[in-house]
Amino acid sequence: MRNMQISNKLPQFERFPALFITSGEYEAHFYIAFQGKLELKKILKMPPREEAKEKQGFTGHKAGMQDLSSLSHKGKYAEDLKMKFARNVHAIVHDILADSNMEEIYVFAPKFVMVRILAGLDKNEQKKVRMQFYNEYTKNNPIELIKIFQKEIDKIQKEIIQSPVQRPLIT
Repeated sequence: MRNMQISNKLPQFERFPALFITSGEYEAHFYIAFQGKLELKKILKMPPREEAKEKQGFTGHKAGMQDLSSLSHKGKYAEDLKMKFARNVHAIVHDILADSNMEEIYVFAPKFVMVRILAGLDKNEQKKVRMQFYNEYTKNNPIELIKIFQKEIDKIQKEIIQSPVQRPLIT
């Protein structure tokens, strides 16, 4: 797949690889950041319009009778598709983790999508999720994910420096 160079000003992920997942409701991109490179591993797309064709039907009576109708299981179908999408995301994450010694996962997705994705992961995989970013970034340049990650790290470090842990006084 596609390799991109990570700027030296950003984290290089030198010690071990990290999995970056960016997801929308029906599209997810999977990247591995390692040793200064960001590699696109997989793209999952399940557009509802294309998927919906198999779920639509038409019932009615022969011409001349006025009882014609069409069926659409859109509501139920949309929920089924969302769950199928979450299962596919899990399968891809599982495969990627099986192929590498990945210890960190960073997920970028709207909150309602994040809930489905995290619920589909095994407990061991859930423990590897280090940060969650609640927005859809599937259309953004993947290097933006690293920049967003870096901003959050900087923010956390600043908070730690500004409010050091209070130690109890021993008398």
